[in-house]
Amino acid sequence: MRLRYFPLLIVTLYSSSLFASYLFTDNKFESHKNWQEFSQDERLNVRNLLVYLKRSETGKKLIELAKEKAAEQNQSILDIIKAGRGSLTDTTLVRRFTTGNPDDIEYEMKSVVYLNQGHNQYDALMDLAHELTHFVFREKFNPYTKNFTLAEFIQSTIEGTGGEAHAFMMECKVHYELFPRKTARNNCNHIVDESTGKLSKDKTVRRFYQVGGYFDSFVGMLKKHGVKNLFPFVTQESASFVSSAYGIPYPVAAFEEYLTVLNKVCENDRKRLGYIQKRSPASATQFAKDFEKRCSEFDY
Repeated sequence: MRLRYFPLLIVTLYSSSLFASYLFTDNKFESHKNWQEFSQDERLNVRNLLVYLKRSETGKKLIELAKEKAAEQNQSILDIIKAGRGSLTDTTLVRRFTTGNPDDIEYEMKSVVYLNQGHNQYDALMDLAHELTHFVFREKFNPYTKNFTLAEFIQSTIEGTGGEAHAFMMECKVHYELFPRKTARNNCNHIVDESTGKLSKDKTVRRFYQVGGYFDSFVGMLKKHGVKNLFPFVTQESASFVSSAYGIPYPVAAFEEYLTVLNKVCENDRKRLGYIQKRSPASATQFAKDFEKRCSEFDY
């Protein structure tokens, strides 16, 4: 899941009616065929995947929850799922304030799910279950608050509700419900508890903390920031999971993402500090101290 933050964004939403062909097109799932070859209409192609995903009890619940979440953004589920160069959930946090009153702040968060345009229907279906889990369950957070910390961000990205471990388990659940005789991609069998036969969150989390050749540099970074003891599962084993957005193991990718987000936050707060100092120099003192403490740690 990739997160992007901007100081100001104006979004215009366009609505469109659905054609009769959308309403009456039969579902046709061909696992090895590119998911966009179902039709020339991207929304029909998404619908084809949704219809099949709904045959899974887990998928059906995901779809209903995703519809509710999309409605909160004044959109439909078909509005928030699009084809992209990779599969990810892109969340944009918009912070609004006026230069005349920089203390009066409004926040707005919106998410879009992208599915890899090169995937076959099976892989796109699995990615859809995975990304809808991020979309529905990922806990909201505000990087402009003081409690936005490196350790919390990495942990929530991997272990948190709607995080990578949760999303992969949901993906595997959908696979086992729809294709019980088919070998799962990404080796879902590796996260099954042998004593219960059920998917294990503990096994899943441990696999996500395998960082391979990044072990020394990643552990060194954790030590530098005094949080090494908070990550007991980090190992030198070859990475089982690699971030599609960064091409590196997820914990390392989460660290890079944190730097990217914090860089944008500090850039925006530097501008806001300037506005506050012009409007009320006395009230800017504490804000300036907080800014310096937070942003100097990462050399911003």
